[in-house]
Amino acid sequence: MWKKQNKTTTSAAQITKAYAGILILITLLMSSSIITVVGYRLVANKHAEAQSLMRVLKDSMVGDEPDWVRWRRESTLDTSNTFVRVATNSTDQAAKISYSPRTKAFLNEKFRSWSLIKDVQYRSEQGFYYHIVAHGRLSQGANKGSAVKYEIWLSLNNVVRLFKIILETIGLIVIFSFLIGLWFIARLARRLNQPLVDLTTATHKINNAENITHHESLPISSDPQEVHDLSIEFNRLLRSLNNQVLREHQFVADASHELRTPLAGVRGHINLIRRHGQEHRDIVPTSLDYIDAESLRMQRLIESLLRLSRMDHVDLALTYFNLSDLLDKIITRYQQQIPQQLVRDQLSDTRVYANQDSVEQIITALLDNAHKYSPAESTITFEVANAGDCIQLKVLDQGIGISDQDKPHVFDRFYRADQSRSQKIVGSGLGLAIAARLVDLNHGQITVQDNIPYGSCFIVSLNKTKP
Repeated sequence: MWKKQNKTTTSAAQITKAYAGILILITLLMSSSIITVVGYRLVANKHAEAQSLMRVLKDSMVGDEPDWVRWRRESTLDTSNTFVRVATNSTDQAAKISYSPRTKAFLNEKFRSWSLIKDVQYRSEQGFYYHIVAHGRLSQGANKGSAVKYEIWLSLNNVVRLFKIILETIGLIVIFSFLIGLWFIARLARRLNQPLVDLTTATHKINNAENITHHESLPISSDPQEVHDLSIEFNRLLRSLNNQVLREHQFVADASHELRTPLAGVRGHINLIRRHGQEHRDIVPTSLDYIDAESLRMQRLIESLLRLSRMDHVDLALTYFNLSDLLDKIITRYQQQIPQQLVRDQLSDTRVYANQDSVEQIITALLDNAHKYSPAESTITFEVANAGDCIQLKVLDQGIGISDQDKPHVFDRFYRADQSRSQKIVGSGLGLAIAARLVDLNHGQITVQDNIPYGSCFIVSLNKTKP
């Protein structure tokens, strides 16, 4: 039973999920790349600033102490939130440590650092600082040559604030673009999936319809192109199945009609024998002859129906053979059985790729049809001609002909053209249907047209080589 689709398993939902995953991955990669590059550049800039401050600090040394006024004056950067410690170690006296203003109070606060970025320190009251250390020796003064250790703590609070703004901006952009993109792709996926939903709904309605006319069709969407083509192919398949069902219904109706008439006649003669057979024995042989003839006709009809049924599930073995040789054999065999004169033209190379036994049945069926509908003194002509990749066999008679209205139906089962003129002609209306099916199994074509000045012309086209 058809069930309504689970929204989480529809194509639209799966496309949306896939897109959401891809979008999340892309945004994460882009965001992490931007943050990494920006963060690296900011830290590199701070490192360069610290190196610049360090050079100015070394140049501002007067004796064993730095000149803080000169250092601030010559620095191109804001040093108001920068802290410096200079430690001088001489051989004959204790180490001398100089601090920039407010540095001692700054250093008294506890700090945290991390192994991967040990040069970055965090103080709860001061924030983040970049710590740089350099070593050197005094180049002047009484302690010339003494070892000096320079330490600078450069504030990273501006960088952190900028980095925070960047993170917040990227986060907002990512969230906004993700929501907009998710909404857009969900809407697009639903729009692209809607034709398939319409197809499913229409199919469900057809399957559950109480009265099926076998002329139903599915809706055809204009886009996307794949669904448009799929809808067209579905309708072609549906028309083929509907036509097959209609043909089967017509076949059953026609078979029932064809069998009902002789059965009614047989039952009538049986009742006649029962009622009057004792008193009028002369009617018994006549009734038995009628019963025998009608039962034989029903037997032939049933055999033809079985042949048609088997042809729906058969593949013929195709080989190369000479059509002219087969035609000569058939003409020689049937010329003695029918009053019409059989004539054929002469053509040398008429090799075809088909099944010889089935082609013989086709020719026999067309010959039998021409014989039934042609005057006894007329001529039936066979013409064999080249037609590109095919060999055409034409069977021309001088009979009653076929109207333009009947031509499209002469190969239908049980169809008999011009019932008023052909009702006395023996036949079941299956001969041409069998011939047409055999031609189709041989990958050929069969058509009918008028034979000028009168009569009919059946044309069978068979392949010269493998199709």
